[in-house]
Amino acid sequence: MNMRLKKVLDDIQKTEDKILELQEYVKKLKIQKKQMEDAEIIKAIRSMKMDSREMLTFLDGIQNGTVTMQFDEEGNLSMDSSETDAKKEESLERNVATGQVEESEDLEDEE
Repeated sequence: MNMRLKKVLDDIQKTEDKILELQEYVKKLKIQKKQMEDAEIIKAIRSMKMDSREMLTFLDGIQNGTVTMQFDEEGNLSMDSSETDAKKEESLERNVATGQVEESEDLEDEE
């Protein structure tokens, strides 16, 4: 066999082997990236200091698209929930029962 042809065939085989090796490496990196992202998400959610019910409601809201999150200029996370009126009233009643009424709610009661 021609030596040049043999060399080209060997180079093709080496390159194909290297491509497969790099594809496997990229797969592993993507898995590692996803695991690290998941860990960051879990860390962020757990840092919110919610009780179990609040956390389930929050996660349900994220999945349903009824909760939006934004970062302000300082990097603080703020959330807006487009709850139904019934849920808002239930939340207000729970806050009143536990004494956690916000100022705006106090002002509404005075009027």
